[in-house]
Amino acid sequence: MNKDNIITYLDTPQSVSQIDKENLAGILSDFPQQLSRAVADFGEIVLPLQLAQAKQVVFCGMGGSAIGAELACDLSPALKRKPLLLVRGYDLPFWVNQDTAVVIISYSGSTAEALSCFDQALKHAGTLLVISSGGELTKKAVDAKVPLYKFNYQAPPRDALGYLFAPAVNILQRAEVLKPNEADLSAAIKLLDELEQIYQPNSPTSQNQAKQLAYSLYDHIPVVVGSNITKSVARRWKNQLNEHSKTASWFDELPEANHNTVEGFRFPSRFKDDVVILILESNFDHPATVKRQALWREYLKYQGIQVEVIAAQGADIWSNKLSLVYLGDWVSYYLALLYRIDPAAIPVINDLKNKLDTN
Repeated sequence: MNKDNIITYLDTPQSVSQIDKENLAGILSDFPQQLSRAVADFGEIVLPLQLAQAKQVVFCGMGGSAIGAELACDLSPALKRKPLLLVRGYDLPFWVNQDTAVVIISYSGSTAEALSCFDQALKHAGTLLVISSGGELTKKAVDAKVPLYKFNYQAPPRDALGYLFAPAVNILQRAEVLKPNEADLSAAIKLLDELEQIYQPNSPTSQNQAKQLAYSLYDHIPVVVGSNITKSVARRWKNQLNEHSKTASWFDELPEANHNTVEGFRFPSRFKDDVVILILESNFDHPATVKRQALWREYLKYQGIQVEVIAAQGADIWSNKLSLVYLGDWVSYYLALLYRIDPAAIPVINDLKNKLDTN
């Protein structure tokens, strides 16, 4: 495909609107405001005092509902003052007891796995909280008088991240995992406001890193590599590329990938032509990991494999995380447009859910 045509296409609002029929660009542009509203709204929720005494915190969710908790819990070692766990499945660990705080997150409120975990937590957990926009989970929480953060935001779950992430950070603060200053998202929100002007559709490709990366990924398989606090960000990129762009994508993490994945780049021989390795770099990477990242860059280039190094922005942990998340969201959006496919539609996922419900 001609590069000039791709750039012209992404920079033409009329062409974009024909594909983005649900105005997902408007929802992505609203992400900084999502975070601001969620911080303010959740701050009004009265949470049980025993949350601070919990010895461990367990979050439960699936898909786009779970990633907010994973991003919140993916902390530097110095900040992990209590054990944290994210359950993506039907069952809580057997050790959940009165010393455990359990947080159930489901955008729709109808996720089968989340409902199953709620019922178990109601019997065994010392503290139970729910984050949802409605559905059966909200009804269960109200009936059981479980503290509930109910929000109303019309978007696919993966694109309502502000309402799923900001409460998780606040819960970690109130559970005394994080100190108040460590849970402050204000610097990150300010940075995202600035980035929105750079990434939004009216920003030309020549000045728009998200559009440029989307072109680099066109007709390739993105493999996203994170480390430390960006492991969850790498998963977020992979998920958004799958759901928005309908493209094959995987994620990996350093240093683990140095002990296995790095040997798997030689075959099939066409692999080096089909793949783009995206290395996410953060201010909070371990010094030894920084060295590994440099070695990866050298090795991949030597093998003729395309590699893109993507640096986090900002000085604090949340700015680092969310600047990368926001770029990945826009990249996946623009890649969907290059494939001429609706970034909001998820027909295969919906079909599978319907078949599970009817069987």
